[in-house]
Amino acid sequence: MRDRHEARSGAGRPLDGWGRRQRGTALIEFALVLPLILILVLATVDLGHLIQTRLIITNVSREGGSVASRSSSIDSDLINLLKLSGSPLALAGPDGRMYITRITAGKSDQAPAPAVTTQITGGSLSTASRYKSSDRNLGLTQNLYNRLVFNSNNGTADISEVTVVEIYYKYRPITPLSNFIPGLLRRDGDGMIISSKAVF
Repeated sequence: MRDRHEARSGAGRPLDGWGRRQRGTALIEFALVLPLILILVLATVDLGHLIQTRLIITNVSREGGSVASRSSSIDSDLINLLKLSGSPLALAGPDGRMYITRITAGKSDQAPAPAVTTQITGGSLSTASRYKSSDRNLGLTQNLYNRLVFNSNNGTADISEVTVVEIYYKYRPITPLSNFIPGLLRRDGDGMIISSKAVF
């Protein structure tokens, strides 16, 4: 009687052919799904880190632009402030570049055009500023540039000066996912350049 009950419930019996097939099927399914799960986990980690990096850079440029626009002079202390506020990113290192540019309005009918009067930089990433004397409209939009041009009817320009803060950072993936999926995040060697600017 006891032996018949054990035979029905399967307790204490070795796996028959059907049980071994089930176990083998589960193992194959797991082997097929595991790479997809790993890719999703790595992509989630990299995407989260990329978003965090982008938010830090955006906040540094906005806060830096606000502080720099209220400062009477632009000097290395402002660059040091940006560097510290960008922590944990090393904005002053080889993966970062910061520019603070002050553009002043035209002063008279003889010199009506605005000019880049001060530009300081920090960091050693090889990225050029978008705001230069050689660029059309000094890199500004046409509307903003026009408001800095001296107006002889008013005896002054609409705006006396503009301060621009630019932050560049080379984002490097923290997982090896980009090594297995070519072109995923590689736009500049072993990373991609993220940038943000603020005009005050």
